[in-house]
Amino acid sequence: MSSVMKCLCEECQYNEQHECYADGIEIMSSGDNMVETSDGTCCNTFKPKG
Repeated sequence: MSSVMKCLCEECQYNEQHECYADGIEIMSSGDNMVETSDGTCCNTFKPKG
């Protein structure tokens, strides 16, 4: 399990009761690569359920 404490993306197959069960995660900047807040990031590990 990754050390992510909370995941609120209910559509991700790794989310189980708001905890991430991926072996590891990859976080990337989204947009212009000028990240100043968490809003400018995305989880590249996301896989849709089902």
